[in-house]
Amino acid sequence: MANQICFDEVINRRNTNCAKWDTMDAIYGAKDLIHLGVADLDFKTPAPITEAFQACLDHGVYGYTDLNEGFYKGIIRWFKDKNHAAVKKEEIVFCPRISISVSLAVETFTNKGDDIIIHTPSYDSLYEAIVKNDRNPIASPLVFDGEQYQINFDELEKSVTSKTKMYILCSPFNPVGRVWKKEELDKIGEFCEKHNLILFVDEIHGDIVSPKAEFTTSLLLKESVRERLIVASSLTKTFNIPGVIVSYLIVPNETLRNKMKQDIDRLGMHNPNIFAAVAVEAGYCHCDDWYEEMLSYVNENEAFTREYFEKHFPEFEIMPREGTYLLWVSYKKLGCEEEKLSNWFIKKAKVEVYMGTKFGIDGKGCFRINLGSPKSLLKEAYERMQKAYSQLTV
Repeated sequence: MANQICFDEVINRRNTNCAKWDTMDAIYGAKDLIHLGVADLDFKTPAPITEAFQACLDHGVYGYTDLNEGFYKGIIRWFKDKNHAAVKKEEIVFCPRISISVSLAVETFTNKGDDIIIHTPSYDSLYEAIVKNDRNPIASPLVFDGEQYQINFDELEKSVTSKTKMYILCSPFNPVGRVWKKEELDKIGEFCEKHNLILFVDEIHGDIVSPKAEFTTSLLLKESVRERLIVASSLTKTFNIPGVIVSYLIVPNETLRNKMKQDIDRLGMHNPNIFAAVAVEAGYCHCDDWYEEMLSYVNENEAFTREYFEKHFPEFEIMPREGTYLLWVSYKKLGCEEEKLSNWFIKKAKVEVYMGTKFGIDGKGCFRINLGSPKSLLKEAYERMQKAYSQLTV
């Protein structure tokens, strides 16, 4: 495994304007924390992408750029090979960030005061796109049935009003790590058809799936559902390039697509940054081996984490992970308040994680860990937690 070395390498990311390390250091006023919160990887980006960046730098002229054929070719190839989905060039719409895309979709297809359905606990940027645009979030809490988180379709049906206009879905689901089955997606699609809702699906974690699950892109739903579908995705999670700021929409319906393009243009988002197009082409066309090894490494980190927690932290229950490189962990057996646990992590264990209420009130009693770090760094974090654990359980 030629790339195994790069995953084991511990890279000092401090003093690089790094949100995961520098910003979180500043927030907590400490430089001795291990950060397992922000959802990016502590691995070097694969060589074909960095080589493409270097070629841009070596040219020496950094003028305006546009999307080349490689941008579209990469997306089309990836969805065909990895997701068995046929994407047409004209269906692809560039947008810098998914958080921008979802906010624009909310503005474009709903009005102030309208209701938008979203499952909770929710990735905060999706939820905030509703609230900050003066729409009403209709929270549909996921239900843990003892084995996995499920959608309560009966309660979902009861939540619909005449003001409900959109359904926002995270697939795979951040933070709980659920990968939706085809039949679940079909049911969501039928629900949206029945109630005439726009279906916006964030699939940025779609490439990060465990061996226990199989990802189905929403693009494989029946044609009548595709007519109301907006899929948002990016390779930034997959290949660890969120700093490049590149994402895209796939919108099968021409009318919806043109409305999104008009609003993106209205906000002056046209020329991508100089690295965006080359990153997409290099990542989606030349990094398959790195991608497969990264998945294997994350799976190994999950197995290591589960074994360590079972042995040393009996009150921490790791929920089933089907997708994302994140673990959702319940601490309800401890019977302590979130503030106490958060203070213990930062002040005693010197480890930073995301506490559950970052994802809304339905995240209470849980926290989220990022598995995308060298195993030695995770081990050090867990050893710190183990050393301080007695101070938590007293």
